[in-house]
Amino acid sequence: MSVRVRELAALFTARRDSMLSDLEALVMRESPSGDPSLVGELARWIAARLTRAGIAASCVPCAGRGDAVRAQIGPGRGGALLLGHLDTVWPAGTLAGIPFRIENGVARGPGVFDMKGGVAVAIALLEAVARDDVNSAEGLTLLLTPDEEVGSHASRDLLVGEALKRDRVFVLEPSGDGGAAKIARKGTGLVTARFSGVAAHAGLEPEKGASALLEMSRFALLADALQDLAAGTSIVPTVAASGTTTNVVPEHATLSVDFRLWTQAEGERVLAGLRAYRPANGRVAVTIEGGVNRPPMESTEASLALYRRAAVLAETLGFPLPALRVGGASDGNLTASAGVPTLDGLGPSGAGAHARTEHLLVEDLPRRAALLAGLLEGTA
Repeated sequence: MSVRVRELAALFTARRDSMLSDLEALVMRESPSGDPSLVGELARWIAARLTRAGIAASCVPCAGRGDAVRAQIGPGRGGALLLGHLDTVWPAGTLAGIPFRIENGVARGPGVFDMKGGVAVAIALLEAVARDDVNSAEGLTLLLTPDEEVGSHASRDLLVGEALKRDRVFVLEPSGDGGAAKIARKGTGLVTARFSGVAAHAGLEPEKGASALLEMSRFALLADALQDLAAGTSIVPTVAASGTTTNVVPEHATLSVDFRLWTQAEGERVLAGLRAYRPANGRVAVTIEGGVNRPPMESTEASLALYRRAAVLAETLGFPLPALRVGGASDGNLTASAGVPTLDGLGPSGAGAHARTEHLLVEDLPRRAALLAGLLEGTA
């Protein structure tokens, strides 16, 4: 281990208790995506915590979703963006059944892994930079969005705008299996098809009707036929609704189709196929809405170079950093698709995201902070 890497490891190991204190404070402030007021309370606590450390931090309103947190050190362009989110999938009151606790080196509680552990790492890192314990000559921004778990619609323009000011993005989402960094993520899409037919009595004169339900069924089969599992493209009809009563030819029907893919080209293929649908019954009209919500986070030479640097540094720090391609999306999909080299999954190791077994490994908090500090410094 080089002298500087040893110093960074020692620096954050010494601040482990402070990181655990921040982690507890973060988890104890529940922040479900559907409660903007609670998300805003957490945002204000983090902004105040960073301000006390001498860091310029503020809350940025995101319509209908609460506040994001934005903090900056140094120049406003170049350098790195640290990216994360404030919201969790857990409803308010979950703490009563899943209290925050640390047992045998494992921290538990709602949102502890996804992704308040990553937020605790970010706070420690920015504090170290502000104290000049970490030498980041380039600019550094931390952005924590309030709505990542529900699609980042309210914060999307903000986060892409911040990413475009920087040369690289480090996403503090939870690490993958085995502590892996995430070098690619699937894109996600949602299409809703609405069918409008002609109602008629199902027993007396069904021939006068035009069934929206039958047309919806044909569309579902078309969607399924567009799937290409070998290429990693899944297309799944999910939520359907049709009909008003049992003796009427259904006049209206609605179907939602979820799709996931590794490349932008696959997204274009799937959407073209769905939009090309023409009803078999000319008396049924169809409208198709939606598209790709988060584009895929595709690996590029620039993003893989970030990973290779991180893997070498992790090995120097004494832990492996494997690489994974994962099906779930994050805000890293948006920064990568904007053309900014992005490395995801740099948060602490653990497991159980979105499950009652959610937990993280306490020993990984200082290691991840040291890893990010080394990346900011260019330490090898």
